[in-house]
This record gives sequence, C-alpha cells and structure tokens, in this order.
Amino acid sequence: MICCSAVALLKNSAIAQIIPDATLPNNSSVQAIHNLKIINGGTQAGSNLFHSFEEFSIPDGAGAYFNNKLDIQNIISRVTGSKISNINGVIRANGTEVNLFFLNPNGIIFGNNAELNIGGSFIASTASSLNFADGNKFNASDTRPLHLLTVSVPTGLQFGKIANPIRLTSQAGNATNRFGSPVGLQVRTGKTLALIGGDVILSGGNLTAAEGQIELLSVGSDSKVSLQPNLSGWVFEIGDVTNFQDIQFLEQNGIPSIVDVSGEGSGTISVQGKRVLFTGASSVLSITYGSKSGNNLTVTATESVELTGNGTPLMVGTESVGNASDLIITAKNLIIKNGAQILSYSGSSGAGGRLIINTSDFLELIGGYSFIFPGTSSNNFIPSSILSIAYAAGNAGEIEVNAGHLYLKDGARISTESLGNYFDNQYIPATRQGANLTVNVRDSIELIGNGNNGEIASGLFTSTQGSGNAGDLKLNTRQLVVRDSAVINVSSRVENFLSYKSNEISNLGSSGNLEIQANSIILDNQGKLIAETDLGKGGNINLQVQNLLNLRRNSQISTSAGKAQAIGDGGNITINAPNGFIIAHTYENSDITANAFTGAGGNIQINATGIFGIVPRGRNDLTKVFGTTDPLKIEPQGLPTSDITAISQQNPTLNGQVNINTFEFDPNRGLAQLPTEPSEPKLAQTCIAQAGRNASKFSIVGRQGLPVNPKDYLRNTNISDDWISLPTDVENTNLNTQQKIQSSSTHSSIINLDTPIVEAKGWIIDKNNDVVLVEEAPAPTGINSLFTQAHCNTQ
Repeated sequence: MICCSAVALLKNSAIAQIIPDATLPNNSSVQAIHNLKIINGGTQAGSNLFHSFEEFSIPDGAGAYFNNKLDIQNIISRVTGSKISNINGVIRANGTEVNLFFLNPNGIIFGNNAELNIGGSFIASTASSLNFADGNKFNASDTRPLHLLTVSVPTGLQFGKIANPIRLTSQAGNATNRFGSPVGLQVRTGKTLALIGGDVILSGGNLTAAEGQIELLSVGSDSKVSLQPNLSGWVFEIGDVTNFQDIQFLEQNGIPSIVDVSGEGSGTISVQGKRVLFTGASSVLSITYGSKSGNNLTVTATESVELTGNGTPLMVGTESVGNASDLIITAKNLIIKNGAQILSYSGSSGAGGRLIINTSDFLELIGGYSFIFPGTSSNNFIPSSILSIAYAAGNAGEIEVNAGHLYLKDGARISTESLGNYFDNQYIPATRQGANLTVNVRDSIELIGNGNNGEIASGLFTSTQGSGNAGDLKLNTRQLVVRDSAVINVSSRVENFLSYKSNEISNLGSSGNLEIQANSIILDNQGKLIAETDLGKGGNINLQVQNLLNLRRNSQISTSAGKAQAIGDGGNITINAPNGFIIAHTYENSDITANAFTGAGGNIQINATGIFGIVPRGRNDLTKVFGTTDPLKIEPQGLPTSDITAISQQNPTLNGQVNINTFEFDPNRGLAQLPTEPSEPKLAQTCIAQAGRNASKFSIVGRQGLPVNPKDYLRNTNISDDWISLPTDVENTNLNTQQKIQSSSTHSSIINLDTPIVEAKGWIIDKNNDVVLVEEAPAPTGINSLFTQAHCNTQ
C-alpha cells in the first residue's frame, strides 16, 4: 500500500540515479518501480538507520522513497562516490516523526522540482562526516567497513579539506507562501530545515518551515558544526568553525528566492556566512498569525551583509495577538541600497519585533527605487530603509543600531512610525505607540541629501500619524553631520493627502524627544534637527556637545508646535556645550526655534563657552522687522539672519524664554567703537642693520603672562619667578660690552628695609646675567647707545 500510494504521486517515467555501495554491515538496496526508487535495507542501530550510496540523484519528476521501519527516529545517509547529488524530484520517508540527514561532500543541487515529504526534520550538508555523542563518526570520505554503528544521537558535522556548495532553485509544492509562490523545499510544522555546506546559493528557490526552524550555514574547510536536539529539531552551534563562505539569495528568470517560517507563532531563521547577499526582491519572512510569540530571525556575517534592489529582503511582523519575532543582524559591514528594506511591523494587537543592527565598521543606506504606477504619471519612490511600523492597535518594535560609522544618502532612512491603514476609502490611524530609535556610533554619523527629486529626505525618524505617540530618538557618536536637506526628525504630523475621520485628526499623538551626545554636530545646507508637531505639544531636544555645534546655510534646530496653525505648545531645547562653541553665519538664516502658533512658546537653555553669528530675538523684535502683528507673517525663518526664538505667534503673553550662559569673556561683548578711524601709521626711515652688531627686542612678560604672539590665547597659569635681591656693590661698565653687576660673595649686605624706596631710572646686567633696576641710569657711551640717534649712511 505504501509503495502504491508513492507511485500515484509521481507523473512520469524518469529513472532515479540512486546506486548503493557495499560499505555497511547491512547494505542498502534499491527497488525501481517506474519512476520511483524504493530504498530498503541499511544498517539499523537503535533508532538510527544508516544508508550509504555511491551515487544519489533524482531526475525531474522522479522520486526516492526511504522504506524505513516506524521505530526509526533518524535516517542517516551518505554519498561515498565522487559525483554531485542533483535532486529534482520528491524525497519521501516512512513515519510521521523521522528525521533525514543527507551528506554528500561533493556538493548538492536541489532543482526546480525538488520536494520533501518526510515527517521530521531535514538536514542536508556537504560535510564529510556526521559525529555522534559516543565519539563514532559516519564518514563519507572514509569507506572502510564499519562493524558497529552507534545508537547515540548525532552531535556534529565535520568538514574536510574542501567545503563544497549547496544550490537551491526549488519552486515545487502544491501549497503557497505569503506571496502566493510555491513553498519549495518544505518540512512539516515545527520542524527543522537546514542547508549546511560551503557556499549556499538560493537562486529562485524557496524554503518553508512553518513555526519551525530554517538554518542556512556556509562554512569553510576543516570546520565543525555542533548539533543539539530540541523541540523543533536541532540547534546548530559554530564555536568550532574556523572560517566561513558566502550565502546568496538571488532571483532566477524574475523569480525571487523566499525563506519563510511564518505560522501561528513564527519560527526561527538563522543565516550565517562570510558574505551574505540579498538581491532580486528575494525575502526572508517570519510572520506571526496566531497567539504564539515569534522567535528570532538572525543574520550573521564575518564580512558583509548586502541588500540591494526593490523589495523587503528581511521582514518580521505580526497580524494577530502574538508578538512578532526579533530581527538581529551582526556583521562587519551592512549595506542597504536601491530600495531594499528591513521591516518589523505590527498589523494587529501584537507588538512588533525589535530590530537590532550590530556592525563593527560601516552601516550604509543609499538611495531608493523609483517607479511609475501603470496608468499614472506620478513618480513613486521606495527608500532604502530600516523600518519599524505600527499599523493598528499594537506597538511598533524598537530599533537599536550599533556601528562604527553610519552613512545615509539620497533619501535613505532609519525610522520608527505609528501609521495606520486604509478602510472604505478612509485612513484609520494606528492607536498604539511608535517605537524608540537608539543609535550608538563609535566614530561618525553622516546624513546626506534626499531622493525622489528632493521630496524624500535622508535621515533618522520617529513619527506618528495617529493617536499613539511617536518614539524617542537617542544618538551617541563622536561626530554628527546632517547636510544637504537631510533630517533628524521626531514628529507628530497630519498628511494632507489622507482622508481622516474628523475626530481622529484632533486626537493626534505627541512627538517624541530627541537626545544627542556628540563631540561635534555640523548642520549644513538645510540640515535639520526637528521635534515638531502639526497638532499638540512639540517634542524636546537635548544636545550634549563636547566641542562644536555649527549651523550653516539655512540649517535648523526646532521644537515648534502647531505647524498646521493649530493649538500646541513649543517643545524645549537644551544645548549644553560648557567646553565648546556654537557657531553660525549671521546672514545664512540658520535658526534655533521653540515656537508655537496659538500655544505657548517653549524654553531654550544654552550653556556654551561662546556663541557666534546667531542671536536671540523676541516677538517684539520680529514684529518690528516684519512691520506687522499678523501671526501668519511673524515667521522667524522668513528672516535672512540666523536667530534664536521661542515665541507664540498668536499670543504675545505666551512667549517662551531664551536663557544663554556663556564663558565670562565673550569676544562679542565689551567692544567700543573708536570715535574716529585711526590714520595709517607713518613708519620712520631706519637704517639697514649693520653686521656684527647686537639686535634688540622689547618684551612684556608681566606677572600674568601676556602671550608672545598677540594671536595666541591668554595663559591661565601665573608666572611664579621670584624677584631678585639687589646687592649694594654695583660696578658700572660700558654698555657697549653689556653692563654687569658684581654681588658680594655673601648676601648679608642686603638693602636696609628702613631705606626709603626711590624710583628706578635705569637697569644694568650683573655677572649672573640678571637684570637689575638702579637708581641712576648709566651714562650711555659708544655708537650702540640706545639713547643716541643713529646716523644713516645713504651712500
């Protein structure tokens, strides 16, 4: 009956190339029935059944059936010959829980029609041997006869001198995945599907393990991968892996590769290699559809992870009450470009999963994907993104970024959002919170430019368009650069093109807060730090700056509220740079604002060593400049100057406060205009220096230490040189040979303290080359006298 049912599933007469070898105590045997090969025999050891083949391939439309006893838990098979296994048909096994291990060190190809029909987990590997708990090995390279096979469980995969690749192109299966594509190579719900080899390449191939585990591991030669059984099948550990190879998710003939563990509670996905590439809209999915919480999706690369092209290669989410999986990426470099996205979402009451990005060197997000909807002329733009979104009644998942350098350009973004969905041609905003975004970057953050012809700004965002509040945004780095219209934005906003229910617009959530710690912050060419709201109170901005905050060319720091000409108080701005400077160009219109339209202006507190080029302006100053009290026209950004404002545009009694504390000495203060412009000094004609004569100089040292160069800073430390004691025995000598003073051998004859103090009229140099002030100036002699006018030789 088993044989007949297996035959009924197959459609043509292709013959499988399955050839047993003679290396086992009880060898495998193969029985051919049309296009089906039934595999009998093998050597049983407890619940383990061992098979060994010289070749193992299944042509298109054919099948292989392991006719094992029902008490077998693990079918362990190997290929001892030199040929690659090309599997393009169905692999079946008897029993509802049996696991199948398949080893071929030469390489494995799963073709377009490769399919699994087994009850347990499936592990395919190009390892040379399978290791067991008692120390035994089932070796595909060493074919010496085995007199005793182990009854213990498998504990590891051992690779030889060469780790050959595994390739998958399967689009088989009657069932479909989330995108309507065939499930491809699939195991039953809750089981493990693992491909462990050298390079692992999915080229238009799909893997499915609903609520189970998918392991894609690419290792190098002489590596060992440890195995441990668990409820889902097996856990794989890489502690003994010495090197890694590459994993690629590619499209073939326009068909992307899809890896999916979605289910009532989404399963686990682990991708580990040297370089991991996602392209051609290929995707890895972990979606929760029920009450169970999802497990982790992890991508780990010793070198780089690269996502390129339109699509969402990595997605975790929930569409029910269960929480979504967390998504963790660890690599030296992570590159996301041309519209690729990493997404965590909540489409119901469950919480979205966390996104954790760890890169030791670079995290780069560049550009996006532009397209035009059929039948329209509108240009649409999908930015390269890392996104966490709440669409309904569940909170969005937090995003945490840890990197050496962060670089976003041409519309790329990292964002957490509380959005909504369309229903009956109306926009229904989400009711729960957007998530926090935390960015820790060792060296520098650079946010540059925009995309879609200037409509989409590059940047970091937390926002809300619903009643849920936006998340907070926290940055920690050495240098932050925001330029060419890039933005760091925490906001609460209403999109004009959306059709809201009237009561939902008025219940807009609050903006988040923005906190930045950096050695230096540079905002240039419309670079912005924003915590604004269309409705409600603006968010707060807190900047802790070690050295420099520089605003150039229409840059902005703003917590303004009521941007939609509505109620709401301005947020507060705190800039703390006690050892640094705040610098702007006076006529480049770079502003710091905490304004409100009808509500109260916020408070601005600035502590800095100095502030240059930007000045505070009150509401009265603005009304004088604009020549009106019309609140619609009192807009500080309309001034060409760089300003600091905290006003209420509509209500003068609700203006905020601007407090600035700077270092005691401010170069902008205390400068007096001279009554007349001093005339150009006329320099006296002097003589050409004569060779052999000593030059003179005049220095002011002072007890406080004036600088040698007038452009140098004043020194903070006092000069502590002692005054010298003046001896009574003075011997005058000719100034032409320097004047010297000879003191007595002892210092007993010091000036009597009762002697009246008289004004010094001259100085001499004693024998120790110390300068001594004297009561009478020595008579100058010779042509080198400082007091005798020199005569010039004009010949």
